[in-house]
Amino acid sequence: MSNTPDESPAQLYAEKTWLAGSIMTGVGYGVVLALFWLCLQSLWHRTRVRDADYTRNCFFLVYVCVMFTLGSLFLGSNSQFTQLAFINDRNFPGGPSAWEVEMFSISVDEISNVAFVLADWCATALMVWRCVIIYRDCGNCPWSILVMLGTMLLLSFVLGSLFLYQISSPSSSPYSAAGITVNFTFPYFFFELATNIIVTILIVLRLYFYRLRMKHALLGPGHVAEHTSVESMIVESAAIYSTFSLLFLIPFAAKSPVANVFMQVLGEAQLIAPLLIIFREAQGNGWISSALSAASSSKTAVPSAQFSDIEFTSQHMRNEGLKSTDCRDAEEGFDIDNGDNVVEVPRTEEDYI
Repeated sequence: MSNTPDESPAQLYAEKTWLAGSIMTGVGYGVVLALFWLCLQSLWHRTRVRDADYTRNCFFLVYVCVMFTLGSLFLGSNSQFTQLAFINDRNFPGGPSAWEVEMFSISVDEISNVAFVLADWCATALMVWRCVIIYRDCGNCPWSILVMLGTMLLLSFVLGSLFLYQISSPSSSPYSAAGITVNFTFPYFFFELATNIIVTILIVLRLYFYRLRMKHALLGPGHVAEHTSVESMIVESAAIYSTFSLLFLIPFAAKSPVANVFMQVLGEAQLIAPLLIIFREAQGNGWISSALSAASSSKTAVPSAQFSDIEFTSQHMRNEGLKSTDCRDAEEGFDIDNGDNVVEVPRTEEDYI
C-alpha cells in the first residue's frame, strides 16, 4: 500500500519546490545573520568615536538593523505560511502548492510580502547611491548617469507598489492577478534585474578603468588589486542579487515550478549584497576606503593633471590631509613642494564614502 498522496506528479513536484524554497530561505537567513553580526560589531565600535565618519557610521548602523529586521520578518512569515500549507491545511484541494498560490494574500504571508518589497527598495536605493558615489568624482560630471539612476529608482518604487498591491489583493499571487488586467510580477522583477545589471556594469567599468588609471598614473598594480579583484567587484556591484533574480525570472517566464524556490530565496539574497558592501566599508576595504589607504601608503606626490578626474575626498578633507602630510613629512625630513603643480595624496581617513 502506497503512502503517496493522491496527487499528480506535477503537483508533487510543485510541492517539493515550495518546500525546498522555504528551507533554502533559512540558509540565506543564516548568511544574513552572520553578516549582520559582523556589521554590528564593526559599526558599533566605530560609532563610539565621534570622528568625521560618525554620522555615516550611525546611518549604516541603523540601515543594517532595519535590513536585518525585514529579513527576520520575512523568514518568520514565510515559515509560518509554509507550516499552514504543509501541515494545518494539508488536505486543501490541489495540495499545499495550490494552497500557497491561492492563499498568497492572507495576513500571515502579507508580512513577508511587505518585508520583501521594503527590503528590495532599501537594497536598490543603496546600490544606486553607491553607484553615484563611485561616479561623482569624474572630471566631467556624468549628469546623464545620475538622472538615469534617479529615474530608475523612482520607477522601482512605482512598480514595487503596484506589485505589492497585486499580491495583497484577495485570491491574487505572483502567478495570477485577480481583478486586474496586468500581472506586475514579471515587469517588477525584470525591472529590478535590469536596474541591478546596469548598476553592476557601471560599477565594474568604473572599477576597471580606475585600476588602469591608478596603475599607470600613480601607484602600480600591487596597490590597486585589493578593490579591483574579481571578488571585490562582485561585492561592490551587488552581482549576487542579479544572479538570484535571473534564477527566478527564467523559470517564472517558462512557467516552471522551479521559480517557487528562488522567489522565496530572493527575500534573503537581496539583503546579502548591501550587508557585504557595508561590512567592507566598516573594515576600510570599500571603494573609497581602500583607495585612500593605498594612496596614502605610497607617500607619493603626483602631478595634479594626472589626478584631476578622480578625487576621493571633499575639499575640506583634502586641505586637512595636506596639512597633516606636511607636518609628518617635515618631521621625517622630506621636502614637500606645495606649488600649484603638485598635490600630496592625503593619508587621513576619508570624509565620506
